[in-house]
Amino acid sequence: MVQKGTLKKRILYGSLSKGLYEEVMPLLIHENNESMRGLAIITLLFGTVLTSLSLLGVLSRRVLPVYLFLLLSSVFFLVLRKVFTLEKKWAGFASCAAQCACLLLFGMLNSTAFAPDPEQNGTVFVALLIVVPFLMTDVPWRMDALLIGSVAVYCVLLRHYKVPRTVALDTTNAIFLCLVSLLCNWIFAARSMQNLANRLFIEKERDSDPLTGLLTKKSAKTLIEAHLAGGDSGIFLLIDIDNFKHVNDGYGHLYGDEVIKKVAGCIKANTRRTDVASRFGGDEFTIFFPGMSAEDAEKKAEQLTFALREAFSGSQGGISCSLGVSYAPPHDDYNKMFNKADKALYQSKSDGKDRYTVHA
Repeated sequence: MVQKGTLKKRILYGSLSKGLYEEVMPLLIHENNESMRGLAIITLLFGTVLTSLSLLGVLSRRVLPVYLFLLLSSVFFLVLRKVFTLEKKWAGFASCAAQCACLLLFGMLNSTAFAPDPEQNGTVFVALLIVVPFLMTDVPWRMDALLIGSVAVYCVLLRHYKVPRTVALDTTNAIFLCLVSLLCNWIFAARSMQNLANRLFIEKERDSDPLTGLLTKKSAKTLIEAHLAGGDSGIFLLIDIDNFKHVNDGYGHLYGDEVIKKVAGCIKANTRRTDVASRFGGDEFTIFFPGMSAEDAEKKAEQLTFALREAFSGSQGGISCSLGVSYAPPHDDYNKMFNKADKALYQSKSDGKDRYTVHA
């Protein structure tokens, strides 16, 4: 018997926990977009060939409108993906779902309104019904809604365009294959998302600093640049442990490592899953908070400064940290954003350390 919590996770997040699903989502959207780009190229080729054959009279001209629809929709989605990155959650899922819906609509029209023979059983739609779950990976409830909705529309079209003796068999076939497709969707989505979660874990292990568990400088830069290129604004923090050389010299390198781990722990406690935190090198750390505005910079910097002071209250060596903060608008340059934070950090050091400065 499937437990209630397990069933809910399967329906809502494809067998993953909510937190892990949110972490996997960027990978999922990227995989879907790559799959749909390939699909658009294939359907464009098919649409071109079928349209040409229909215009030449080799195939029935009655089906010409649906071949043109397949051709034009393929062109549209190729151009859409060329112009826009579609890496945001709803843009990514909506574009992929719309492309699948257009493919199913092509199958419906091909098997009903524009079928060469109204007495012939439709096969194109039911074949596509099975294929669609393997073209796009999404949480089961959204894909189920698309599949069930498509079958409902198809059954209505059958009654308008097919003869009664054909309607019964086509309706039965559509409902049966819809159930098979739903089952395939549940199994395939769970496996695909679990594979993505495993891949994410491997990438994290590869891209993580061994001492702190934070991202490395290189991997953090890659993620931040992807956020900025995708149209995200954000706040960037550069954190430096004050007089860290004296800490190492006075208390030893093992104590210095403990200080670094404590700063990393404080950063983890004050960041979200979607934030990009890294050990930049030595005693320096960076954090990028995507989706935050310039007005949030002061509040975030003050919150982190207070948390760091609390973490080292009463510790040996009088540990403190200085912060430099900058705001990055959408499509900003990483180096420009970093240099602004670096100047702000220098100002914090000049003003006496143990404080933050927001770049004007």
